[in-house]
Amino acid sequence: MKTLGPQRVGPNKVPVYYAGGAAIDRFRGVAGEEGPEDWVASVTAFPPNLLPAGADPETGISRLANGASLRAEIGRDPAAWLGPDLAAEFGSAPGLLVKLLDAGERLPVHCHPTRAFAQTKLRSRFGKSEGWIMLEVAPDAGMWLGFRRDVTREELTEWIDAQDVSSMLAAMNRLEVHAGDVLYVPAGVPHAFGPGVMLIELQEPTSFSVLAEYAVFGLTAEQATLGLNWEDALDCFDLAAYDDQRVTQLRPTPVIVASSTDGQVLRLFDTTTEPFFQAFRVLANGKLSLDQLRGFSILVVERGSGQLHSAAGTSELRAGETWVVPCAAGTLQLEGNIHLTACMPPSLRHGSQDSAE
Repeated sequence: MKTLGPQRVGPNKVPVYYAGGAAIDRFRGVAGEEGPEDWVASVTAFPPNLLPAGADPETGISRLANGASLRAEIGRDPAAWLGPDLAAEFGSAPGLLVKLLDAGERLPVHCHPTRAFAQTKLRSRFGKSEGWIMLEVAPDAGMWLGFRRDVTREELTEWIDAQDVSSMLAAMNRLEVHAGDVLYVPAGVPHAFGPGVMLIELQEPTSFSVLAEYAVFGLTAEQATLGLNWEDALDCFDLAAYDDQRVTQLRPTPVIVASSTDGQVLRLFDTTTEPFFQAFRVLANGKLSLDQLRGFSILVVERGSGQLHSAAGTSELRAGETWVVPCAAGTLQLEGNIHLTACMPPSLRHGSQDSAE
């Protein structure tokens, strides 16, 4: 396996249907293009049917500092970039999409398909389970996750037909969150958030969403249902009640997995998310070995500055930057006063990922 070093990846906005993105530009310290989604170190292309006329068909795919397509670079040597096991499982893709999200308006009430649904109805091995890591949260920001009570299919159909958003939101859990909080959003669970929240989202590498609320965003029923009929699309929604206990299970508590006088490494999600993604928060105030980050990873530098040492040499990191780290970079060491989040692909210790829900 040849030696490859960490690579910085710049802003990568995509043309979605809702407003936002100012907080992402502040975070990065740039005057970027409009848009509330920045796809970080992405090898996933934006859906062609949602692209504006004349747009680059490779929209959504990140480019390295030298202008090269990340997808093309990984394709040249998947084992060096992803490691032999991940390359054998997923080919030239990590099975992960990471985003910076900053909604300038509330996102619609929606959910995402499970892998089983996606395999049956959408011809995809991936659904769209996702995790959120809060970077900035305004005091009055809203997060809605899961129905507070059992909702019948007939009720949801009535709300969708009437676009009765107030009834949808009233039936959901409205959560209070703060910067640093973590939420797991399994496929099927209805949710919405914003404005006033900027977060890191880890997810399966698709853009599959079924929108219960769509008319006010100028979307059609066909766009809201992934081109399916409503009878099929409604099967995506988890209509069961998410009481306090179930909601608590979706709010994992970070666990310290390494600690020294030079800093800490915290695991942000529990093993429930391993078939989909993993994440670690690294808080360094000296020289910290990152044994937990062996393999392909995507880094979001939240604050401070420092050096990342790898088998390929030393890279200078600063707040607002995003980096992709190949597996061939070897064991990492972080030096400085710097905080970052490391996003990692699915764990393969569960066996084939196709059957995971």
